[in-house]
Amino acid sequence: MNNTGNLLLIILLGIIVVTFALPVAMYMFKPLDLIVRVILIFVIVTTVRGYLGNGIVMLIVSGILIYFLVFKWWWLASSSWLFLTLLSIGFFGVIVWGLGTTLRKG
Repeated sequence: MNNTGNLLLIILLGIIVVTFALPVAMYMFKPLDLIVRVILIFVIVTTVRGYLGNGIVMLIVSGILIYFLVFKWWWLASSSWLFLTLLSIGFFGVIVWGLGTTLRKG
């Protein structure tokens, strides 16, 4: 029963490590940095276009968000994008299941 708390901490640590591995890899490999920044630009533009439609307001809001999220706070935006992408496809469920079956004593 006491191992349940430890397992939860290990799972949370694994999720954090996977999420913050992308900014480290982006810092080390410049082609990956360029690819992720382009993906972030497309995600921001399509999301803002979905909310605001086509027009000058969409361009202004997209430009502001791209400046802050892609050029200034790229590490936060890239790790958040990876976290939400992995969460949406259910990848973290596989991490929880794998750690649960590996660390279970029996």
